[in-house]
Amino acid sequence: MVRRSALFGISIVASTLVGLFSIPVLISRFGADLWGLLAVMQVACQFFAVFVAFGWGATGPSMVSALPAHQRKSVFRQSLAFRGVLFLVLAPVAAITCLLLTGQPTAVVALAAVSYVTPGLSAAWYLVGTNRPVALFFWDALPAILGQVAGLLVVLVVPELWAYLLCTAIAGVGGAVGSAIYVLTRRSDGRVRGVAPTPTTDLVRSQFAGVSSTMSASVWTAAPLVLVQALAPAAAPVYAVVDRFMKYGVLALAPVLQAVQGWVPEAGQAEVRTRALQAVRVSIGVGGLGGVLLAALATPVSAVLTLDEATMPWIISVICGAAFLGECVAQIVGLSSLVALGGARQLAVSSLASAILGVPLMALLIGLWGLIGAAVGLFIVASALAVYRVAHARRLAVARGAAEAV
Repeated sequence: MVRRSALFGISIVASTLVGLFSIPVLISRFGADLWGLLAVMQVACQFFAVFVAFGWGATGPSMVSALPAHQRKSVFRQSLAFRGVLFLVLAPVAAITCLLLTGQPTAVVALAAVSYVTPGLSAAWYLVGTNRPVALFFWDALPAILGQVAGLLVVLVVPELWAYLLCTAIAGVGGAVGSAIYVLTRRSDGRVRGVAPTPTTDLVRSQFAGVSSTMSASVWTAAPLVLVQALAPAAAPVYAVVDRFMKYGVLALAPVLQAVQGWVPEAGQAEVRTRALQAVRVSIGVGGLGGVLLAALATPVSAVLTLDEATMPWIISVICGAAFLGECVAQIVGLSSLVALGGARQLAVSSLASAILGVPLMALLIGLWGLIGAAVGLFIVASALAVYRVAHARRLAVARGAAEAV
């Protein structure tokens, strides 16, 4: 698992470094306010990207890892076709949403929609589940990195937001197409039509837990920045930095999550219980380390990256560090332990509850305390989600142990 985490980490480290470097460049060219609007568009579009992915990003790695090799390619083909239809429907809706939220020109919101909704078509979940970290880097991370680097170089000459987004849109489409070609040409994964296609109604039903959990999580992820923009607009640039740091923290967590998702179920049902409980301990250790680093470094690093225009206060950094611990535990336990133990329903219920209860709580706290209220809301919801998922993972593990003993 450590080896896999290191291999999957190649993509994450490279993406994170480029993302962090892009912040001061974009702020210096566009200003903190326009950069904040770009962050709003990115968050809004990522909500639609999650819907396009339709749950495969959550349950897909464990599912494809457990499949016989000869069935994998045909399952991916059906997933890609289904998600392609969703993309054609939802990308225009994402552009209109960005237009209403930010008032940016039509070309800008259209390019933002293509840039940030296209990842929903990615084969990343498949490459994670089949343990192909090198392919994940070349077909998922590298196109996005090259798009960002090209965009940063272009805006040095043409300081326009559309120029940056044009580069990221081209790279995003290229990565999605390239990853699909890569998967569909693998001889070891069976034939493209190796098994009979699943009826659409059955496909939707089988993905219900995954899509409901990811959609709810996406609503919760997108809501704070949108609410800050609506209720406390003066704090939006600083909260955009908070949002970006939390996302980079989760991004840094991804190699461990990706490794654990495939590792827990791959040894067979006899080992699932033991490995699921080990994953809980891993999540606490990784989350604690990440939370301390975030609390200690977010303020000085944000001052440097934003050119002192949107520095995170120390109190916000500490609260976000504690929130990251909860987020780490909730993600690893939910997407690896719960799914492998048959707790997809608990995963979906907890994600749905975080959106239904968390969004109004966040709106209340932002209305009362502004930026601090937003940070406190993150901490409360992440901690509650972590406690719920750990409790149910342990319950399911105990039940499985009792059944095996009988």
